[in-house]
Amino acid sequence: MKSLLISLGISMTIIFGGGFIIRFIRDSDFYITEFIGGIIGIIILIMGIFVKVKMKIEEKKEKVC
Repeated sequence: MKSLLISLGISMTIIFGGGFIIRFIRDSDFYITEFIGGIIGIIILIMGIFVKVKMKIEEKKEKVC
């Protein structure tokens, strides 16, 4: 699950966020759907990183006990 969230977050950020940045710089157009898609991608990426760190901490606690 942790890899899935990170992969999904990266791909959404690249696809939607990249398209948004390119169109915003080139044409000065603000497409709200691409902006929201990029933000959701960043949020999913951050969630995936937190899940990965949390799982590592839990594994270390299990090894100690």
